[in-house]
Amino acid sequence: MAAQWLFCNALIALLILFIAPHLSKSDDSSTQSPGFAYSWMDDDDEFYPGDIATIKVKILGNYNSEEYKYPFNPNITVNGSMGNSSYVTDVHSDFGNDTNNWRILFKPIMVGVFYMVIDDEHFRVHDNSLHFHVSPADSYIPPHFMFRWLNSKSEFQAGDTATIQVIVSENFNTKTYKHPFNPNITVSDYDGKNEKMGNSSYITGLFSNLGPAMNKWELHFIPIMVGTFHVLISQENLNVSDTSMSFIVTPGKIYRPGGIVSWMGGVNHFAFEAKAELLIIPKDAFGNNLTYISENWRIHFFDLSATDAKGENAYLWNLQQPGWSRFGGFEAWFIATISGNLLLHVKDKNQDLIGSPLTFTVDHGPLDVGNCVPDWTIESKSFQIFSTMETFITQRDKFGNLVPEFYPFDFDVIGMKENLSLPIGDVQFQEVAPGVQSLSFKLLIDGDFTLIITDKDKKQQIKDMPHEYRVYVGYCDGMKSIVNGSGLQNSVAGEVSKFSIFLRDIYDYPSPFNLITIRVEITLPLISLDVDPHIYPVDPHNGENEEWERWNSDFEVFYTPEKSGLYEIRVYCGSVPLNGGNPFTKFVSPGKVNASVSRVVKYESRVSNTVLHGVDVQLMDSFSNPVLIKASELSKLTLDPDEINRSFFMVVMFVDNRDGTYTGFYMPMILGTYKICASFEGKSIPPCPFEVTTYKREDLPIAYGLDVSVWEDESIVFNVLVNDYFVGGKAKVVEYQQPGHGSLLQHGDLFIYTPFKRFYGNDSFPYSMSDANGNNASSHVNIFVVCIPPQFVSFPPQLQADEDIFSPKFGGYSGFEITYSDSTENISIMFTAQHGSFSLSPLLMQLWDPMWKEITVTKMEGREGNFSGEDTLRVTTMNKHGKHDWDIPVIVNPINDPPFINVPEFIMLENVTEDEGFLIFDRQRDNFNFSIGDPDHLHFTGNKSHFRLMFSVEVSSGYFSANLPAELTSTTELKLKNGNSNQWQPLLTFIEISRRFSLKAKAIRFRGTIEDCNTLLQQILYHGDEDGGVLTVSVNDMGWYGCYPEDCQEMMSAPLISEATINLIRKMPVDPVIAQSLMSAIVIEAIILTLLVALLIFFTCKCVFVLLHKKIKNQPQPQSQNLHHMSSTKDSSDTITGQPSGLSKQLNEESKLG
Repeated sequence: MAAQWLFCNALIALLILFIAPHLSKSDDSSTQSPGFAYSWMDDDDEFYPGDIATIKVKILGNYNSEEYKYPFNPNITVNGSMGNSSYVTDVHSDFGNDTNNWRILFKPIMVGVFYMVIDDEHFRVHDNSLHFHVSPADSYIPPHFMFRWLNSKSEFQAGDTATIQVIVSENFNTKTYKHPFNPNITVSDYDGKNEKMGNSSYITGLFSNLGPAMNKWELHFIPIMVGTFHVLISQENLNVSDTSMSFIVTPGKIYRPGGIVSWMGGVNHFAFEAKAELLIIPKDAFGNNLTYISENWRIHFFDLSATDAKGENAYLWNLQQPGWSRFGGFEAWFIATISGNLLLHVKDKNQDLIGSPLTFTVDHGPLDVGNCVPDWTIESKSFQIFSTMETFITQRDKFGNLVPEFYPFDFDVIGMKENLSLPIGDVQFQEVAPGVQSLSFKLLIDGDFTLIITDKDKKQQIKDMPHEYRVYVGYCDGMKSIVNGSGLQNSVAGEVSKFSIFLRDIYDYPSPFNLITIRVEITLPLISLDVDPHIYPVDPHNGENEEWERWNSDFEVFYTPEKSGLYEIRVYCGSVPLNGGNPFTKFVSPGKVNASVSRVVKYESRVSNTVLHGVDVQLMDSFSNPVLIKASELSKLTLDPDEINRSFFMVVMFVDNRDGTYTGFYMPMILGTYKICASFEGKSIPPCPFEVTTYKREDLPIAYGLDVSVWEDESIVFNVLVNDYFVGGKAKVVEYQQPGHGSLLQHGDLFIYTPFKRFYGNDSFPYSMSDANGNNASSHVNIFVVCIPPQFVSFPPQLQADEDIFSPKFGGYSGFEITYSDSTENISIMFTAQHGSFSLSPLLMQLWDPMWKEITVTKMEGREGNFSGEDTLRVTTMNKHGKHDWDIPVIVNPINDPPFINVPEFIMLENVTEDEGFLIFDRQRDNFNFSIGDPDHLHFTGNKSHFRLMFSVEVSSGYFSANLPAELTSTTELKLKNGNSNQWQPLLTFIEISRRFSLKAKAIRFRGTIEDCNTLLQQILYHGDEDGGVLTVSVNDMGWYGCYPEDCQEMMSAPLISEATINLIRKMPVDPVIAQSLMSAIVIEAIILTLLVALLIFFTCKCVFVLLHKKIKNQPQPQSQNLHHMSSTKDSSDTITGQPSGLSKQLNEESKLG
């Protein structure tokens, strides 16, 4: 069995050794490369010499530049000539971050038909599907364009029209060139940065006048931002690129509603009588700041007002607008005298400035006793004895502001007859609200008195002091007294109403009073109207008692309400309110319609025929109250034309507008002038008649309005009448209102709208237009202001970083500040770089606060390693409407990286002979990229021929031969193949053939370029014995790592050395993974086999023991002996096995079974 086991292990080992070489071969298949498709831009493959030819590049599949070591950079070959040649020039590619817009561009310069090949070995691209045709032009001279400012004017005010004249060479024929002249206008700032093409935040209203007369060609635009700007006029297919134009923009005229108002210094909390200052920054219509220089020191005045928390006007004391301040705007100030939380409104012609209204708070002043005001609970000077007199004292400063806290007051009650002060024992002072306290006491003595309220020192009285009042003896009870009559019921305006008053005491007995103590208040709260009543006593004895007119308990009240509405009636008997103090309410309805008072309030004097038109009529009674009539009475309202046109006039029944006005509809059938009268119940309503002139329907204008959109940082020019209908070819805007959130300037039919800073959303304004015949129409312009992507208002002009490490090491780059108008929307901010990666710093960032922002630049996996030089950080901000890009240069300082050596661990020697030699590094045989290099060489900014390495190759046994260029003789050293010395020796003698020399040595080293080193590496021939040897390759980078920015001598460091050894062997070694797997299998198999053998031995011994026991049991013996033997067996079994007798019994039973 052991022999079988050994035989199986040997067989497995042989199989593994046979399969191992095949398993150890590496799969060098690379990631599936994407495909590329090519087509002519606009399918245009015909050109004239000097045109710009454009090829669109489309990516087929997934392309991620981070996954590939080399970028996509194809070679362009035209008729066998690569790159710029006698066929094409200016060959370049435009492969930006947006892969959807990849292009290849060149200029054909030779006439003929040409074939193209586009190839890139790294991406296995080889495309020959494109060809193009270049046609000759008669006496071809490229057209030339020149540009100049009209009248040499290059300085403008914002809002002016800038005009560029186009001067065209005589050889330009629009019929010869298939591309019309339609240039792009790009404007950049003073530094030539932040280029923006077309309408932008720099210019608007861009249009061109390129008609048939080329001598009148002009380009027009409206500058809107202040500053100095450069203009680029370009058109690729005509080879136009002019950068000679620049212009200066100064602020435009002041746009008063566009000014920005703020508190001076941000202070909006003022002490009493402090000076409150505010600053108004004037702007033009495009948001540019104005200065005293641009305005020639002109002073502009604005409307300033204040309101309190209730919306009531608050007086601004000593308001001043002195003019320009030292801070660059208009200054205004006032003395803060009205306390509380207030709003300051700064307006121009009823339109708020930006930032208005401003909130501010003013503290109250000290208490002014003389300005404190008593407020009586009952406006009466007659009080019933035993009633309570109460007044509320409002504590005020000298400007009438409420002063909180509880201040002590004193008072005196003086009898007018005795002129003596009376003692009052139950006086109560109580604070009922901050700054308001109640003074009350009980009236126990009848007579005439004077009340005087003063400060605690009795030096100063409050307002309206002294206060005279009378206490009379009476017992009128407010709940027992009766008020009734038809005058308390609903009535009609203009009718006399009457009700009665019956004064009773608590026991229901009549309580006579003097007429002067009876007070009736009748009010219409809706319009704050008071009605004067007439009160008369009632003679209960028909003239028998002469005292009834002076002293009575029954009275009648007469009054005439003239205005319709809900009235309140209050009745007082001296200081006692009747009906428990609750008012009586009644509704007064309008009277009958009075046609002479009613009016025709709305109609159109110019209308179209065969169309319904409306006339609004206001029905009123004799007291000018609007009258609401029943639906059944609408037929009493009529519209009647004159007799001549009655047969050509159609009337529709009036419609109730529920507000006292009624709209009647009519349709004139023929053209002409109609005289129309409105009437009610046959009575004419003025004006009667009113004239209406009818026109054809198509002769009247129709205003449809307009919808436009604009970015929040730009302006838009539009014709407000572009959608409107009118005849005669002429119409004009006769009236319009300013929009609420932007400026609006009119230039004839054109309007320029500019949204105020940081505004986004919907804006609108109404307008009215008139045609040539004076017919009007009205509509609205709706403007949607689009929120721009986030903007960087501050960012560093340049960043510094170090190659392959975190930069900066602590914190992050500072100086990034971003603004965005819509703080509720989710936005995206992305940092990308061509050769590195950026990430946000873990340090705290402050969002939505114009403070510091921090980012960190770090090398991330998947980016290009060992990069140094100039990189670009692109900051992309995005919202739902678009994106913006900013490019920030990054200077990456180089660091020295060790050279690399790409060689395998071993090379199989096959058919090696000492005479012929063996090519060690054969790419075709081994499918391996044998090479050496240095990462710093790729981005070496100096002359790459100056980048040299010290390269050495040495073999442990045998020797090798090589063929080197003659330029390396001065730096080449070697170790002789037959020498015993291990020292490097210079090259003394050599034979040069075709500027190359051959040598045979045990080791060689020289100083050369990377190309020289790789050339030697790939042609080494090994001459050795059958045992092979060890080849050692060493590379010293000499300390080179870059020449950035200028001096290469400064960019040196300690040299770095890389070394690799290659085993030259006869047999293929077993792969370490397979050898380890084989050893593991053998160990596991040995363990399993050992367990099986142990198990087999166990059961064998068990069977032997059972058989032995059975044999002893079956031998014949006498009974006594058997008994003795059984006993002995029992004892011996216990002794031998060391087990209890129970186990022996179990074994006996098992043996029987056996």
